[in-house]
Amino acid sequence: MKKVFLTILIIIVFPFSLYGKTINTQTSGFVHSVEVLKKFVTKKVPKKERICEIKQVPVTGSSQQFGAENLIGALIGGAIGNQLGKGGGKQGSTAIGALIGSEMVRKDKVARANNDSFVEKEICRLQRIMHTETIEQVYGYKLSIEVDGNLITMQSNRSYNPGDTISISKQTTYSIF
Repeated sequence: MKKVFLTILIIIVFPFSLYGKTINTQTSGFVHSVEVLKKFVTKKVPKKERICEIKQVPVTGSSQQFGAENLIGALIGGAIGNQLGKGGGKQGSTAIGALIGSEMVRKDKVARANNDSFVEKEICRLQRIMHTETIEQVYGYKLSIEVDGNLITMQSNRSYNPGDTISISKQTTYSIF
């Protein structure tokens, strides 16, 4: 009794599966309109940036270098030595005065460097920073297609232009009710 009832129920509820036919055909349609489907994707991207700061830097290594201050000290020392020297010793006293003047400036620079004197300098470094980028991606196209006198909507991965003729697979199912 249960088997007969179940068979009758299947025939009543699902008649198309017993008395139906599906036909696949190819037809042509015309693209009526195209809508680009987009999404926004956010991702982290590493970038190297140059970061610069003004910092107080101790005066050290420059005390050993010969600079404009040393030249000025040598000129002043040479002028004093020239005034003090007499006769043939004038050239020697000028040279000794120049050496003494330059050495006095060097010692002054060393003394300032040892007294924790600082100078402002721009210090730069490269740093890796993560930036967030949001980009727009196209993930498909929504097509409005005129086919067999009807306007249907389909989604495609390929772009078309309005007016393009496209081939469409059409599936028609016939059944008895």
